[in-house]
Amino acid sequence: MFDITRRTVAAALVALACMAAFTPAQDLVAQGTTLTGDWGGVLSTPNGEIELVFKVAADEEGALSTTLDVPTQGAASIPCTDTSVDGKKLHISGCQIPGSGGFDGTLNEEGVMVGDFNQAGQMLPLELKPVAESESE
Repeated sequence: MFDITRRTVAAALVALACMAAFTPAQDLVAQGTTLTGDWGGVLSTPNGEIELVFKVAADEEGALSTTLDVPTQGAASIPCTDTSVDGKKLHISGCQIPGSGGFDGTLNEEGVMVGDFNQAGQMLPLELKPVAESESE
């Protein structure tokens, strides 16, 4: 009986190792992530391009918060009032900029957050990528 249990456990471990080996890394990240971290992109507007960096953080209880940096305009740590994650979808709203602002996007297989930036009723496409700490400071 002991030999059968060892074989069963060994078979289960091999199966898990195979699943991990053949699952794309982005899928593993997307399944286990809270989408916290710095997400940056360039917003194309009729008046030019604007660099945006959303800094998504979780507190000890897991509650999410976001601040927005707009390096192009010299703005940093602009608070956003609502941040939520549903699977691979990220929702940020209430960023304290003129006309309010936010972002709704979905993490794709390449690890890019694809969605729309909204401000004052306008929606513009925006892709966000993870930003290294040294890049966002």
